[in-house]
Amino acid sequence: MEDNTRYLVRCEEASDWVRHVDEGTQIVNDFYLPQGPFEKNEMSDTIYHAGTKVNYHEHSQGYETFFIARGSVECTIRGKKAVAQTGDIVHLPPYTPHGFVFLEEGTIWRELFQEINMQQGILNKNMILKHYPDLYEDPEFIGMYREANGSFVREKEVQDIAPVVPKSEIPEIREPGFAWARHCGDGWELKLKVGRFECNGAKEVWEANLDAGITIEYQDPHPYFELYYITKGRVRFTILEGFADEAVFVAEAGSIVRIPPYAKHKIEVVEAAQLFDNGCEIRLMSMLEDLAAIRAARPQVLEDPVMKKKLLRKYKCFVTAFYKKA
Repeated sequence: MEDNTRYLVRCEEASDWVRHVDEGTQIVNDFYLPQGPFEKNEMSDTIYHAGTKVNYHEHSQGYETFFIARGSVECTIRGKKAVAQTGDIVHLPPYTPHGFVFLEEGTIWRELFQEINMQQGILNKNMILKHYPDLYEDPEFIGMYREANGSFVREKEVQDIAPVVPKSEIPEIREPGFAWARHCGDGWELKLKVGRFECNGAKEVWEANLDAGITIEYQDPHPYFELYYITKGRVRFTILEGFADEAVFVAEAGSIVRIPPYAKHKIEVVEAAQLFDNGCEIRLMSMLEDLAAIRAARPQVLEDPVMKKKLLRKYKCFVTAFYKKA
């Protein structure tokens, strides 16, 4: 069973991985296993050799979010083709046909899964290849295997002959400037990269750009996991376990931090940072819209700490302080 106190994963550090699998055409490094009824927040790296192809297919369940941490990928999605590059995000809900060709050696496909349990799928496939290799070539067996995993392979020709279009014509590919919604204030900017409406209502994915000195405190315990992916800068995390234990560490670019339920904690930006909130339970899009409206129409509500706390809890927000140090 995975240790829930394993807060920090440095993606390049083998000692931080849960599992490492060399599959020949790609290497898989598992970071966090899925958790909860929605099997959320599973994260891993798949590192591809140049020319590796994932044939055109779709899933009946499961949400896939891919951060391209290095390299470039030819993406065929819904019958259109474009090249996604370092810094782009690809988000794929169920029944979205897709296929890939990895163009550069060592392309890093940093993966975030929901309701798909990809790591178990890899174990299943490798079990078959190791013990029943002949079955993997049996069309009837493979049809059953794929159906059990909710995957439907399409004609390869679709992927091969799909027209090349600008990335802007494939909304599943999100360039760095993309945002469904954008909010900003003194020293911070938030961009909605993946909406709750794209994740079966289970969560949102936000990009946060934060100045040095920004501090966020969660001093009220809450029942949700938090999952952060740091892509720029340095961020200090202080996590309280019970009444005596305390974990303090600094996460740098290329790190992932997971905070378990009911752990009080503080997030301090040491050096101007960009991070992604990959497991956002807060109904943050709705909350930010409503806060802006209240601030314009009834600002006195936000001056009352009791009313403000009640308002935040309405959206499952357990932030107790947000400020910028001089």
